[in-house]
Amino acid sequence: MPSATTTHDIAAWEKIAALIDLRDPGAVADAVRDLGDAERRTVARALPGHVKAVRARREPWEGIDEYAPAFRAAGAAALGGASAVAAWLTRREFNSRWAGEHRDTGLLLQLWDGRDDAWLADLARRLTLRLRGPRHIGLDLVLALLAETGIEPPDHDPLVVGWVSSGPPRAKDPLLPALLPRIFEAEGVGRELRDNLSWPRTLPTLAGRGVIDRRTLLDGCVRRFLRGGAALDLRFFVRLHGLLMPADPAAREREIRAYARDYVRLLPAAPGPVADLALGLLMEPAELPSRHVVEALDGVLFRAESGLVRSGLSWLEQTVRSRPELAGECAAALAQAFAHESYTVQARAVRIALKLPEGADTAALTDAVPLLAADLGAKAAARFGGAVAEPEPEEDPPPALSPPPAPDPLPPLPPPITRPMELTRTLSGATYLLGWPAIEQVMDAFVRLVRQNPRQVRAAFKLVRHPDFHPHLDEERYWLWPWQWLDVAGRLLTGSRPVPADWRDRLPPLYAGAPPHVLYLHRCAELAVAVADGALPPLLLAVPTEPTGHLDPGTFVERLEILQAAGAEPGPADLQQALLRLPREIDRAAVRRAAALTSPAGRVAARWLAEGGLPAPEVSVRPLEKGWPEPVIDAGPTGLPLVDAVFASPKDVYGRYSFYGQYSFYGHAWSRLLPTHPEVAAAYVLRHMPRHGGHFAHGGPVGELIDLSPGDGPFAEAVAHLLALQLVERHSGNADKALLTMAARGDLPATALGRHIGRLLRTGEIRPSRIIEALERAADAGAYTEVWAAIAAALPIVCPKPGERPVHALDRLLVLGLKTARWSGARGTIAEVERLAARKGSSNLVREARALAAHLAAAN
Repeated sequence: MPSATTTHDIAAWEKIAALIDLRDPGAVADAVRDLGDAERRTVARALPGHVKAVRARREPWEGIDEYAPAFRAAGAAALGGASAVAAWLTRREFNSRWAGEHRDTGLLLQLWDGRDDAWLADLARRLTLRLRGPRHIGLDLVLALLAETGIEPPDHDPLVVGWVSSGPPRAKDPLLPALLPRIFEAEGVGRELRDNLSWPRTLPTLAGRGVIDRRTLLDGCVRRFLRGGAALDLRFFVRLHGLLMPADPAAREREIRAYARDYVRLLPAAPGPVADLALGLLMEPAELPSRHVVEALDGVLFRAESGLVRSGLSWLEQTVRSRPELAGECAAALAQAFAHESYTVQARAVRIALKLPEGADTAALTDAVPLLAADLGAKAAARFGGAVAEPEPEEDPPPALSPPPAPDPLPPLPPPITRPMELTRTLSGATYLLGWPAIEQVMDAFVRLVRQNPRQVRAAFKLVRHPDFHPHLDEERYWLWPWQWLDVAGRLLTGSRPVPADWRDRLPPLYAGAPPHVLYLHRCAELAVAVADGALPPLLLAVPTEPTGHLDPGTFVERLEILQAAGAEPGPADLQQALLRLPREIDRAAVRRAAALTSPAGRVAARWLAEGGLPAPEVSVRPLEKGWPEPVIDAGPTGLPLVDAVFASPKDVYGRYSFYGQYSFYGHAWSRLLPTHPEVAAAYVLRHMPRHGGHFAHGGPVGELIDLSPGDGPFAEAVAHLLALQLVERHSGNADKALLTMAARGDLPATALGRHIGRLLRTGEIRPSRIIEALERAADAGAYTEVWAAIAAALPIVCPKPGERPVHALDRLLVLGLKTARWSGARGTIAEVERLAARKGSSNLVREARALAAHLAAAN
């Protein structure tokens, strides 16, 4: 901060600085107003340094918005030049993205009471040119200065946009004469006012009172249309133009004739709403000049919008009827409609063409006949001549899908951890990422190495950089992550940090998450309990022997023998996990060896081995409830609590402690925890599938479900429902791959998929264009037979009943249905399609229904 030249000046500045720190702009203004010139100069020099000082006292992410009014008042009073004041008031620190309007306009104007008019005018211009959208911070002050000084506002678009955003136009607003004409020129005004209701109502009212000139407003709207722009930016001006047109028919016709040339110029390229307005106005006068009529028809009949072209065709038909001398010139415009992509538009254009009077010049129509669909071209050629387009050849089907390649072999299990430092380094890293098979590897190594040399393991734990893996562990009611329990085991082993007295009660109940995840937690918690009780077993029973997660029965029995010889018992979760990992086929030798076991765990194992392992639950899906598939697991009680919890139907909500992370980090391991029961693992995966589409939906892709269970297996309805939802997502690559994978394997539930697509289309839960594009991709990739089966199941649901509006893009679905039916050689009528095809008319929908119905009804 620059030093003050006198003690008096320093005292003055310290007083101002203290008032700024109190955030009292009124007191700051009074204090600065009472200062002499030298003291004000001292304050002006000191202000920038004080801004830095205030910022330094706050966190980097904190602004100084609450100090801004006091700083602004100090600078407005102390700084001398208009340029310096404008720069000060618009400093970035005082106008952060979170700042609102400063509401200090009255205070600042009082501070400038003694300034001369030239200084205020200069400040008004400078502040105006510094105004920026979209928030227009400082607008209130700018408008007040412009009104007070009466200067011509600078040519600055943000000023105009800010002005219109500040409220409806007022008759006594001194800025109205200067700024109103600019709303038709300034960029951003239309977007600002596109949904505004007060401006389009107020302006015609003011024009009716003579406050503003209605012709000026009309001229402005037309000029704005001619400049072009997006439809959203022009919406306000279209509405305003409509309200400005007089209601009296004679006056209205005079206005239309006055602007007819401009309306004609708008038709070829203006956005749809503007072109629709212009066309509607041009169609009103009974005797518009011929040159305008012909040019207007020529400009509108080549456009892509079906609604505009149909309106133009109606006008052309009326014109030819009332002014037959224009038939030849109208025919040239009509020829452009022959090229329209809509069959309905083409058909109507042909009907009108066939009614043209004899003797009219129809050469343009003859040249345009090849642009028509083949059946329409034949009708037109019979009257006008010309070549008829060949019917489009049927596309050859793409190559059929190849059988899927054999899956890659699973990577082998990682080698056992043999050194204490290797164990501790693994645990001191990103422990929350530990998943299959790292957790198995760590738990196995922890037990073995602590039993072999506990002193070395303790020393290794104390050497790691972060011996406490979770600093807030003590604050949490339940420990929901495997690595939290491994942390506790490490604490208990080393004494590096105490554990809560109630640590054994931190194990969550079974409802606190997906049971496979809770099974993980129980196994890790058993390690901590064994360390605390000094009863670590010599080995873990459930460590898998296969990459699939299976446990070899012979190895299982051998481990039980080792435990029995050591006088040790496995933990209950360890034993139950081991039983869940046994394969369905158990050799008799393992059964005979197990029968000789006498320990409690050995007797339990021997009984289940003799019975061929744990029972296989029946897994199914309930009919959709509230639009969501509910998995059901049906199994009798085993007497093993964790096994029974795993074999129970997944609950909708796993208590207040359930969250997506359990699935996100550990869901991929559930099939390795339950390798003999993949359908059970699939039931828990299904519970975590996203319930809403979208890129940020929580849950997994449907491909994770079909990796565990066939698509047409017990989860067929769920697979079909999820696939229909995920195919319409913006990033649908995983769903596309899942569809093709099942089609290649032969287990795609195509009929169920079609039913779900039909239901979701009728309820509006999926976008028709998205699902049709997804089915097109699948058909073009070779799954056309399956796509046809899905469409055939969807059509009875989505075809409209009498009096119903059809689902959007249903004609596109029928087109794809015809293509895939042809490629598949499908036959057999669909009653709903037959009824749709029997309707009168020639709309695209009815025409495509007739084509599909004709193909399906044709003899083989």
